[in-house]
Amino acid sequence: MRSHRQGFTLIELLVVIAIIAVLVALLLPAVQQAREAARRSTCKSKLKQLGLAMHNYHDTHTLFVPSAVSLGWCRLSGPGLPNIQNKNGLALLLPYVDQAPIYNQLNQSAAHSDQDTGFCCGYTGNTDGVLGIDFIPNARLMGTFLDIFSCPSDNGRQVETGSAYGPAPGLNGAMTNYDFSSSRSVLGDCDYWQKQSTAVRFIVGHNSNSKMGSVTDGTSNTIMFAETTREIANGDGVPWGYRGWGQSGADVTGGLNVWDIPSGSTNPAVGVLNSWGQVGSLHTGGAHITLADGSVRFISENINYSTLLNLARMSDGNPIGKILMDSTYVKDVVRLPSDHDGRSL
Repeated sequence: MRSHRQGFTLIELLVVIAIIAVLVALLLPAVQQAREAARRSTCKSKLKQLGLAMHNYHDTHTLFVPSAVSLGWCRLSGPGLPNIQNKNGLALLLPYVDQAPIYNQLNQSAAHSDQDTGFCCGYTGNTDGVLGIDFIPNARLMGTFLDIFSCPSDNGRQVETGSAYGPAPGLNGAMTNYDFSSSRSVLGDCDYWQKQSTAVRFIVGHNSNSKMGSVTDGTSNTIMFAETTREIANGDGVPWGYRGWGQSGADVTGGLNVWDIPSGSTNPAVGVLNSWGQVGSLHTGGAHITLADGSVRFISENINYSTLLNLARMSDGNPIGKILMDSTYVKDVVRLPSDHDGRSL
């Protein structure tokens, strides 16, 4: 006697498919959260490495790396520096983050880009200085994408172009998600850090020479590095090896995650900061910072402005201690108005 095997009916099959779809829908957010947690942990680790690199550099040279070295796109109030370098201080940390091979290829006597005059809006650059020896070999290296400077949560462009932001005509610059905590320079004036009183200085700036003893508020109360995004509404992201026009560091006092609102829209473009020199990340709710003691913290995008200011200044006499991690300290964020030609109003 032959047996007959009964298959699934169409209704049963549809029910099974529906159950699978529901399970996938329930599991997908958890998988995405797990992946973001891993990316966030990786990002934190990289910022930790930068903090340690800064300390190792200080041990060797007895001072901290400046955020920028001898920029050419802006001028000094006095005579301009004769030797234009256009270096991002991150390039000086390469040997301390396992990137000695590319550091050894750089000619330390040559500039890293051709930013020798102003590129925008009537501002004049350092007309007293010169680029000196051939910088093109260095400029070509500026397009090398380095994972140590990349946050895995940011899926923005990895390289930048443009006359005001590229290292040289026809060459690209690889970007970084991590920048020094530095007040934004006054356009056309590059000696702002030297002219500031010690009470309001950030830990680094253009041609700065801070030492460990300069941080009188305490290294656990002063920001050294901060996250930024690779997409900026009125410019390009920050390259790791040089400074494009208007770039000097990440200024936390501009607020965190202040996203651009495109013309004609009411919705912010998450991941696109509304102006150059700001702090932000693709991590939900805030961004990582590295303190001068080498520790890494995640701070809320709603953190109080006064707290950010106290954290940014290394010797203002207002150490904040554990208030940094106090979730009740979430008040108004200062948002800087900006136009779209690279200037802050």
